[in-house]
Amino acid sequence: MTEDDMTCQKLYGPYPRAIPVPQLNKDGETPPNEKIDGAKNMFDLKEFPDHRDVGTPDEWIPRDGRLVRLTGRHPFNVEPPISIHKEYKFITPSSLHYVRNHGACPNLKWEEHKISIGGPCVSSPYKISMDELAAMEPRELPVTLVCAGNRRKEQNMIRQTIGFNWGPSGCSTNVWKGVPLRDLLLKAGVSEKNMRGKHVEFVGVEDLPNKVGPGPFKGEPWGKLVKYGTSVPLARAMNPAYDIIVAYEANGEVLQPDHGYPVRLIIPGYIGGRMIKWLANINVIPYETRNHYHYHDNRILPPHITAEESLEGNWWYKPEYIFNELNINSAIAAPDHNESISIANNIGKEYDVTGYAYTGGGRKITRVEVSTDGGNHWELAELDRKEQPTDHGMYWCWTWFNYSLKVADLVGCKEIICRAWDESNNTQPIQPTWNLMGMGNNQVFRVKVHMDKTSSGEHVFRFEHPTQPGQLKGGWMTTTAGKPVSAGFGKLLEVQGEIEAEPAAAPKKIEGKKFTLEEVEKHNSEEDVWIIVNDKVYDCTDYLELHPGGLDSIMINAGTDATEDFVAIHSSKANKMLERYYIGDLDKASVKKEKEIEELVDEQGRKLALNPKHKTKLILQNKVTLSRDSYMLDLALPTPEHVLGLPTGKHMFLSAKINGETVLRRYTPITSNHDIGCVKFVIKCYRPCERFPEGGKMSQYLDTLKVGDELEVRGPVGEFEYLKNGNFTIDGESHFASKFNFVAGGTGITPCMQVASEILRHTEDTTQVSLIFACRVEGDLLMRSTLDEWAVTFPNKFKVHYILSDAWSKDWKYSTGFVDKQLFEEQFHPAGDDCYTLMCGPPIMIQRGCAPNLDALGHKKDHQFSF
Repeated sequence: MTEDDMTCQKLYGPYPRAIPVPQLNKDGETPPNEKIDGAKNMFDLKEFPDHRDVGTPDEWIPRDGRLVRLTGRHPFNVEPPISIHKEYKFITPSSLHYVRNHGACPNLKWEEHKISIGGPCVSSPYKISMDELAAMEPRELPVTLVCAGNRRKEQNMIRQTIGFNWGPSGCSTNVWKGVPLRDLLLKAGVSEKNMRGKHVEFVGVEDLPNKVGPGPFKGEPWGKLVKYGTSVPLARAMNPAYDIIVAYEANGEVLQPDHGYPVRLIIPGYIGGRMIKWLANINVIPYETRNHYHYHDNRILPPHITAEESLEGNWWYKPEYIFNELNINSAIAAPDHNESISIANNIGKEYDVTGYAYTGGGRKITRVEVSTDGGNHWELAELDRKEQPTDHGMYWCWTWFNYSLKVADLVGCKEIICRAWDESNNTQPIQPTWNLMGMGNNQVFRVKVHMDKTSSGEHVFRFEHPTQPGQLKGGWMTTTAGKPVSAGFGKLLEVQGEIEAEPAAAPKKIEGKKFTLEEVEKHNSEEDVWIIVNDKVYDCTDYLELHPGGLDSIMINAGTDATEDFVAIHSSKANKMLERYYIGDLDKASVKKEKEIEELVDEQGRKLALNPKHKTKLILQNKVTLSRDSYMLDLALPTPEHVLGLPTGKHMFLSAKINGETVLRRYTPITSNHDIGCVKFVIKCYRPCERFPEGGKMSQYLDTLKVGDELEVRGPVGEFEYLKNGNFTIDGESHFASKFNFVAGGTGITPCMQVASEILRHTEDTTQVSLIFACRVEGDLLMRSTLDEWAVTFPNKFKVHYILSDAWSKDWKYSTGFVDKQLFEEQFHPAGDDCYTLMCGPPIMIQRGCAPNLDALGHKKDHQFSF
């Protein structure tokens, strides 16, 4: 035993026992205790395969039944329950280490296996046997391995990725022993000079299916079967500070089959997907490897790229999106999911919040912070630092942390959050950013806190993790309230994930509880919102900030029967989402005859047509055709003295019965409270087409209206409100702008015109507006004559520029194509604290044309608003 061996065992030993405990059937039966206790190595239990491996190519491998299977019986992709990590912490038993296999586990023999070291940049190629490798000077050190998909299930709850459901335990630590890659390359005559552009390629023995066809490399087409491989820059491979080793032992024993027996690659600080198992070939080549899996695995593509778009745009072959070095991450192991503690028995005690943190690049974790008030305050956790730095000052392992939390502080606490920092001052983002492969997911880790009452009547704090790995049910991110507002590709409109009701996700449910209408009506504030749908009562408070339609869309129905509005706007899937918030039923006997509607007036005493709680019937008094598919509706208010009552920047609902179904849609009028007795809308009629076979329900219905017909309206709704002199609010929060940039697409011109007209009609308002109006063809430029008139009349306050995407005349003097960075740079006011950009148009224009180009020009995200 070498001095290094003694040092590692002294520092990190004794290593935990690596004997698996297979489960022999679905009931969890295990081999006799005397067999497990008497086993000297895993193959002493060969006669006891886990029941899920029986009949698969891997039946010969004894495996621990506690590992959570992520891809069914086969192939073997598993992670331990996070409670296992909490039990062992720094060093993971090899039999409980996470596993990522792409196919059947190769059954290789130590005495037969050899590694070939060669390639065009090698002067002295050779093959080395396992005995020869083990006879070389070894390097032994602890390294945390992390699957690139660790915590991916959280991403899958936002939007389905192309990867399976890793929980937070796709990471483990072993003490690895092997030969430095540098020594093997020097033995092959590899020079440390002229290394630029050269790579070291690693290839395993597996034959795996080709995912995409022949590939982009004409001289080296991919066949139906391909090897799993990757490469790293030669300069990194030759740098002893990076500690890349060709390993043959873990925790003092030969590798287990699932971990690459007899030999594998270990690249500290890199994702696990680069650490080739069952290593067969090492090649030094003058370019990055052309291996199939090097490109079609382990990439973090931009959040707007879907599976289809990834193939069309050659995104897999763009080097800037490769995922090699680990990003910073942390997770909480205690409290565990669904763990509960008695409030009465622990209120005066402390609870140890425990978890792990890791990072890449050899950087040290410098601190872990915990928050119990939504991130307003962060407290330092105590680090249990086991790892000693290498001779080069590198850190390759996770660090476990502990935070003593007063149980009394959990009263009123909604969640426990942790985040890590490293010595480069990297930390975890507050919100997730989705990507197609679901890799590198590292937003702060949140454990929700619920105050529950058990069946025995005891009050407890119950804890809920974001997800559970694989197909295990539960987790707050599987619920509607757990859905983030956005994740990098625009506002999320629907919840992905487990919609079925689960007791763990719906602790508020009170079966059969009856509420009177008077009780419901009391819950009508932003801090306490109840609604009624189909005689069932729902508490929507937790969902207010997450609702894609904004606060007003729920608050407009707060404390009332919202059945008609809800059914008119939402899909059947939304009805399932609503089940999460069910708290009881309406006592129908409490519903009395509807009271007479109280008439609303403004500060000047003028009668208001709009009522947020009740619909108002208006009569169509004029209709003007504007283009082939657009028209203006002029609706009379209840009396000639009424004003609409719509704050500038807000929307209103138009409601109609269409084929027996109530339909509600948001619209912004082109008139305002300065127009007495009427309200006018510019409507584009969306007729059936190939993409939308039924067309737009409401717009086609409005197209059929004749003078004298009735239409119901309700409002106001919306997050934005312009006040005066550059002052405005978003969700009630005050802001100021001396300059506005507007981007309007199609009928998105109406809210932009509404705000602009309010600014222009007041001479004392010096706010400046620059508008870009985008349409398909010139005939779609609604209200263009008004916009051009404004530009002439108010040259110091208003300017407008047009852009057409589909067709234009020869004498067209404005832009063509799509909105882009150059157009914004030329036409818009530059970024600044007093400059805001307002957008209204198709989501694809906002998400791909506007947001990234505004970001590139320095416009802050909190200075961009989409109607």
